[in-house]
Amino acid sequence: MPAPLHVTGYRKAVEIIDVLTEGEAEFTELRRRTRLSRRWLARVLRVLAAEGLVTRVGTWDERPAPDTRFALTREGRCLADELADLDVWTALYENYVNGAS
Repeated sequence: MPAPLHVTGYRKAVEIIDVLTEGEAEFTELRRRTRLSRRWLARVLRVLAAEGLVTRVGTWDERPAPDTRFALTREGRCLADELADLDVWTALYENYVNGAS
C-alpha cells in the first residue's frame, strides 16, 4: 500500500517524520526540534497517527505528557523512505536543470 503523501502538506509533518526516522522521540524532543507549539504538534501527531504513520505509547484520549514517546510505524518508515527518494530525485533534477555536471 502506498504511503499517504498528502500528509506532507501539514505544517512540520515532514520534520516530525524526519525526527522519528532516528527512533522513538519524546513529545518535548519533538517540540524542541520542530519548534511547534504544544497544541499544533499534538494536532499533527494525531493526523499522522490517523493515517497509520505514527504510534504513541499510551492512549490518545489525554494530552501528551512531556515524556510521552512517539515512533514511526512500518507505513511511516515507508513514507520516510519515499521522501528520501524524492529528495534524491529532486537534487538530481535541480542539478540537471541548472546545467551542473
